[in-house]
Amino acid sequence: MMRTVIFLAGLSVAGGAQADWVPRVLSDQYLATVSYGGGVLSYGEDAKAMGPLRQVATQLQGLSADLQQALNGPVAQLVAQNGASFQSGTVSGNAQLTISPDASGVAHIVVSGLGYQVRSQYSGKKWGVIHYTCTNTLTLSNLVVSAQYGTAGGNMQDDKTGVTATTSSSTDCDSNLSWILPGVGDVLIGKAQDKINSLLLSNVQAQLAKVKDTLLYRPDQNMLNGLSRLVPPGKVVTLPGGGAFPLGQYLQNNLAYLLGNSQLSIQLGNLIAPGRYMGDGRPSVTSASADVVAITLSSPAMSFSVKVSENIGLTWGCVPIHMTC
Repeated sequence: MMRTVIFLAGLSVAGGAQADWVPRVLSDQYLATVSYGGGVLSYGEDAKAMGPLRQVATQLQGLSADLQQALNGPVAQLVAQNGASFQSGTVSGNAQLTISPDASGVAHIVVSGLGYQVRSQYSGKKWGVIHYTCTNTLTLSNLVVSAQYGTAGGNMQDDKTGVTATTSSSTDCDSNLSWILPGVGDVLIGKAQDKINSLLLSNVQAQLAKVKDTLLYRPDQNMLNGLSRLVPPGKVVTLPGGGAFPLGQYLQNNLAYLLGNSQLSIQLGNLIAPGRYMGDGRPSVTSASADVVAITLSSPAMSFSVKVSENIGLTWGCVPIHMTC
């Protein structure tokens, strides 16, 4: 299970002594933990070095933001076409990806664990004298995006991308107008629900291709590129019964086989983002950690997992408000 570190802001007490405490990162490390055959290997890097652990983790972490951007473009156009003003579109949740190949040389990629919420605003007049402004919230929960690509070259299949979700809608208007506009609540969902899938397919397909390439392909066709950066040649796992397994070199030597015969499960967590704290004493938190990404590869020949976590050391600077630091 992915662990997420959350910093909660302290509650202010009216008239009490307070200070605004600002986090300062003293150290930032990325740690990889590889598990194979009952053996465990750990190694790390300083985040400032922008090494392979941070690079792969950051690229995968970009999925939600990239997907949000890809969704917002066509949805904003759809909202405008229906006479409303697009306010915001937000992707939330921690993505889980599954890549499964089959015997025909095709791999299936599925992204789940996300939701998408759109807020739109529209205005009008009733009877020519009463003006109203309403905000519609359209929620796509249980969002699942799927696609296919060929394992030989990594080319996405344009007609094999799909999006499913549980859709709901609610509308808030000026409170004194509810009796005038009883049917306005679902004005947008009725127009959007049948169109939204076809609008989004090409956009989300591009984001799935980017994730696939981060893990498996690069422009130079370096297959399993992401896994090779996470577990490079030279990484050897010591086994509990004695002996060792050169996992990094095995990946390099068996790329084609693993690409066509392995199922990958990828669970994304969160990068650490320490927040400010308001209170009457220095926060006691001096370190934090979070699992950024966990990957499991399973094939008929072998299985292993690699988890990348971020670990930071903190101190706190004081900005006085109603007290002297």
